[in-house]
Amino acid sequence: MAHFEIEGKEYELKLTFESIKYLNKVCPGGSLELVGKAMTGDLEVFSHVIHAGLFHAGKNFSFAEIESILGKAIEEEKLDLEYVLKVSKEVVVDSFFFKKIVKKLMKDNPEALEQLENFLK
Repeated sequence: MAHFEIEGKEYELKLTFESIKYLNKVCPGGSLELVGKAMTGDLEVFSHVIHAGLFHAGKNFSFAEIESILGKAIEEEKLDLEYVLKVSKEVVVDSFFFKKIVKKLMKDNPEALEQLENFLK
């Protein structure tokens, strides 16, 4: 499972019912748009994925706090697109909730998901 560090402590990123409802509101196209943006490493969506993935931790991290941490990590060259793609794939694309529909969406283009997986090895 993917993790995210805040103030030296690692937190597991996990989707719950509340976090999935939150993420569905982030993209006007709902879950399908969310999956597409997660697969392409959309940075704005990534911020929301991290935020939503922490809901279960019960720490009430604000979205602004998450954005600040991500911004600092990019400025310090500690966070790159590869990390964004890996975490987005693990948290969203490979999650139990979205996995079946992703496979159905990729049925006509299985090379796309395979290329993403190969790219992230």
